[in-house]
Amino acid sequence: MGESDSVNKEIYNLFLQNNLILTVNSVDSLSSIEKNKYSELIEFLKEKGKVFVDDNDLGDFKNCNKEKESPLLEEKENLEVDSEDTESDIKRSINARRIPAKEHEAEIKFTKNIKSENVSPGSIEDFVRLFNDRYAKMKKMFRERPSTRDFMTVSEALRSKKGDQVSVVGMITEKNESKKGNLILTVEDDTARIKVFFSGSKELDEQVKFIMLDEIIWIKGSLGDGIIFGKEFEFPDLPISREVHRSEVDLCSVHISDIHVGSNAFLEKSFLKFIKWLNVRMGSPAQRELASRVKYLVIAGDLVDGVGTYPNQEKDLKILDVYDQYDRLYELLSMVPDWIRIIMSPGNHDATRNGEPQLPVEKQYAEKLYELPNVDMVPNPSFFEMNGVGTVIYHGTSIYDFVEGIPGIGHDKPVPAMKEMLRKRHLAPVYGGKTPISPEDKDYLLIDSYPEIFHTGHIHVNGYGNYRGTSMINSGGWQAQTDYQKMRNIMPTPGRVPIFDLKTHKISIMGFCNENGGY
Repeated sequence: MGESDSVNKEIYNLFLQNNLILTVNSVDSLSSIEKNKYSELIEFLKEKGKVFVDDNDLGDFKNCNKEKESPLLEEKENLEVDSEDTESDIKRSINARRIPAKEHEAEIKFTKNIKSENVSPGSIEDFVRLFNDRYAKMKKMFRERPSTRDFMTVSEALRSKKGDQVSVVGMITEKNESKKGNLILTVEDDTARIKVFFSGSKELDEQVKFIMLDEIIWIKGSLGDGIIFGKEFEFPDLPISREVHRSEVDLCSVHISDIHVGSNAFLEKSFLKFIKWLNVRMGSPAQRELASRVKYLVIAGDLVDGVGTYPNQEKDLKILDVYDQYDRLYELLSMVPDWIRIIMSPGNHDATRNGEPQLPVEKQYAEKLYELPNVDMVPNPSFFEMNGVGTVIYHGTSIYDFVEGIPGIGHDKPVPAMKEMLRKRHLAPVYGGKTPISPEDKDYLLIDSYPEIFHTGHIHVNGYGNYRGTSMINSGGWQAQTDYQKMRNIMPTPGRVPIFDLKTHKISIMGFCNENGGY
């Protein structure tokens, strides 16, 4: 009995430190929540503006957590290849069947996307404007959150008394370790800069490993002699509880990337099989029914393999001319049924500028694609809604910055890096790393919405997850294992296509390649 009282007192004090008062019943009910979720529960309660916590609040947290812990995944069996089919057979008339996607117009709304007329000259002043825009928008995010809104400027913190509790929001301009392995940051806002020294619990030591250069965070601690002794921090992050938007009609979006048309390793036969399925012309009855509800085909970059993307690339190419590569892509995508809206963004292999945000593929290289009436050529990243469902597509070059910047994130597992992008509310926070950043007057890589779908590619490995109501999808690719991937021991997962139900948010996976990535 005494030990139980001690545990309850410890829990009560933990919540009290965060200005949360537990009722007697809520302390007892906490036994149904795992201890490793207490920090998430505390954040949830803070976002709700709670002071007194009762059973209903804990029930709300459990229900919210249950919905968002994992994506609804359903694996579909691989489809058999019919090698006798010709391209002309693939798009045979199917008017006799009912096609729900054909009965509804596409409802797509593009939001914050860069346009060619918005491109800046790339001066030093443009870089200043870029980071000022990032800071101003992130600062607003922290002001809108109850747990972080009462921060001060760095210059105000420096004028406080030694020992005072201070909180600031700033950009991480330097990141170092002390001799004992503690994290030392230099944090800067638009008024001044200050050092922050983190030392505390093991939990805090683990959390600070996720802090990256150039990102903007909230920090709280006690003021020393021109330094803050940090005790807690927060990322801009998605809210734990929010309204999730769903389509009113039963339609689906299909998500692919990294087609690499023109490469010797492009799995064209498997891709043709995929197009045949989109035409509701192959698969089991259930698979055909799923295809009949596909309204959107979303492609997250590396449409073609390109030319001169890396040294000696010509030895890996089947189509040596980039114009011919886009012509072949046109021939393939023209076989997609016209009731499906195709949204295409570029990647690092495509014919557009390399710096992010990337403009759409240049029209001179892909004129025929621009002429297709059901195609939207969009930038990378691109922000839009499909039947009211918020979507962000990003090719994913910065995944390798997250691999280098955060211990434990691997180059063949995209979801942990994607989750960090959502927590940091930024697709590529690090400047001067693996990701080339173009200085614009606005930060087009900032995630200032709460998307229901976050879709990336680039690493050729499928991955799925759900973070606070956002379904994370990495769509693998359509290229067999390359020499570069063999060298890095990366096993691609080609031809595994995620289909997202816009009404239920369920993800189905269909395979169009055999287990070894062949035809």
